[in-house]
This record gives sequence, C-alpha cells and structure tokens, in this order.
Amino acid sequence: MKHQLYVFVLLCFTLSSCSQKTYTRLLREQTVTTSEETPYFLPKHVLKLELTYTLNEPRVLKNGIDLALTSSSTKITIEDPIIVTPILVADTSKTFIASGKALPESVFFNPDEKTNGQEKILRIPSTKMKAYNGLPSASLTDSSIEVEAYSAVLELMENIDKISNKDEADMALKLISFYKSQFTLLNENFKPYLKKSKLKYTVIIDPTALYSEEGRWSNIAGNKMYHTIFPKHIFKGKGNLSEQLTFEFSQPEPSERPQFINEQPIEGIVYRTPAEANFKFAVETVFEEFRDLELAQFGASKTISIKALEKGEDMPVVLFKSEDVEKNRNFETKVEALDFDSAKIMEISQEEIKREYEEKLKFIGLLIKKVQARKAEL
Repeated sequence: MKHQLYVFVLLCFTLSSCSQKTYTRLLREQTVTTSEETPYFLPKHVLKLELTYTLNEPRVLKNGIDLALTSSSTKITIEDPIIVTPILVADTSKTFIASGKALPESVFFNPDEKTNGQEKILRIPSTKMKAYNGLPSASLTDSSIEVEAYSAVLELMENIDKISNKDEADMALKLISFYKSQFTLLNENFKPYLKKSKLKYTVIIDPTALYSEEGRWSNIAGNKMYHTIFPKHIFKGKGNLSEQLTFEFSQPEPSERPQFINEQPIEGIVYRTPAEANFKFAVETVFEEFRDLELAQFGASKTISIKALEKGEDMPVVLFKSEDVEKNRNFETKVEALDFDSAKIMEISQEEIKREYEEKLKFIGLLIKKVQARKAEL
C-alpha cells in the first residue's frame, strides 16, 4: 500500500512539474493538434518600398500660348527620397506547436497596434538619387537634333589637337556654326519649361523570396539575391522610364543562421533574433552599401524556457498566432498621384533651362575661339 501511495505521489509530482513547463515541436504534415496545444509562427521581415517618380513633360510658352514641346518626350526620374520600411509578418514556412504551460500573451504580435513590428525606417536621400540619375532641365527639353549637335560639339572640344591643317580647321568651324544653328533661340516669345507631376509607387518585397512579374523580378548569383524594381507598365502612354532600381542582399552562410529542425518536442519555445543584413542599393549598376537594416529571417533560431520568460529576462521574443496570420496588412502594390506645386516648378525650370542654354552657347563660343587659335598655329 505504501508503495502504491509513493508511485501515486511521484506521478502527481511529475504531472505538476510538466504542467509548469512548455514544450515545442514542429508540426508535421498530415498531423492534427489538440485543443491543449497552441500553434505559432516565427517572425520575418518584409520591406515596404515607397518610390516617388517624377514625370518631366517638356512644354513651351510660344507667343503666350502653352503648347506641348513635341520635339522632346516626357522623361521619368527619381528626385525624392526612397523610403524602405521593414514590417514584421508571420513566417508560415514552418508551424510550431506549443504544449504544456500556456504561452503568455505578451510574446504574441498584436496586429491591432499600427506601429508594432515596424523597425527603423531607412531613407535613401534625394541628394543621392539626383547624383545617380539627375538630369539638367535643358536636357529634358532638348530635341534629339539638339542632343546630337551638342554631343558633336563636346567631341570636337576633346579632339582639337588632332586638327592637322587649315582645311580641317575650316571644316570644324563650319560644323560648329551648323551645330550652333540647331539650338532654338530662347526669347520672350519662346520659353520652354518642364511640367512636372509625381506618382508614388509602393511595393512590398520579401528579401528571401523570388519574384517574376511585371514591374519586379529577382535573381540569385552565388550567395547574393537581387530584386529589381522597374514599373514601366504604370507609365504606359505617359513617358519613358529608363532607370532600374536594384536591391542586393547577401544571404547569411548556413553556419551563421542555424535553424530549428528538430521534430521531437523540446523544452521551451522557439524564437528568432534579428540579424543585420548586408544590404546594397543601386540605380542601374552603381551600388552603395547600407548597414542599418535588420531582418528577422537572417537571424538565428533559439529557445527560451517559460521560467526565463516569467523572470522577465530581456529576450526579443515575438511570435505569431495562427489566427493572426490572415490579419497581416494589405500588401497590394499601390500607385497614387501626389499633390505638387507645378506652377512654382514651371518658373524654376524656365530659369534653369535659360541658364543652361546660355552656358551651352558660351561653351560653343569658346570652342570656336579654340579652333580659330588652332588654325592660327598651323
């Protein structure tokens, strides 16, 4: 009788001890959970990219009448900061099952808190964008003839020392005079300007996912993943978009990113610690590195006991309930027109275009003098 009582007390003690602990296992396919088990997911980050495109429509005030400058096409540039916002969502690639002592609500992501899960916002400043793809205002209103003519002028300036006799010098002077005649005379009756408008394009990317769709695609080279953003389809009939934006992420080595793969129950809960991403950004092929971006899925998977959690140990534990997965934010791509003071920009562009034209004509005048000086030497 004493032996049976001892076994009963030991069993009660064991059950009581187990009820004070939490165990985690991976959910296998074609298995079911009980009402006493809690499914949960680890977090990952997706990136919300906010790109503001500027449409530069060349127009002209001709004898007081506002007309489209049909000799030039509308060019699309990026002149505003690019906003990169990390957003925490559930990583549904693996489902974890917790049993035993219930998980505290404090470890679960709250989808009703608007700022919950948004980490440091990265801004790629407008100064960098203009350095990458900024174009002089005059080049946006130049006709194709003017562009070719000025390119020829620049080439002549670089090759003055190759003029070997007076006949070649005379030919060069005639060509320069011809090129100069191709530039439209700017006066009170002919004032080209740029009519600007802005479109904001918002798209969500998962740095570890592969895309192949209109406006964005991905590819892998070695341990690097590239995401290219090129939404020319949203500008159909509106203008020419030429610059591609590319985001490069270096994938952590497997040894640097251990994953929880044990399908047998273990004590505690599984969580992730975010890791710094080796992130680069490029317009066309000019890459620049940024180091202040952390991504949960690039970090390590670790375990922590319920006892440690209850002691208030400072652990960055964030989990997702299965019922909250469908409550993730609406991640559809968006295109929206932005309010813009086009009248003020019109005046500024007129002044810039006039100044740039005057500088070009001054440069052509300098070239004429140099060729004349070269002719005198021969």
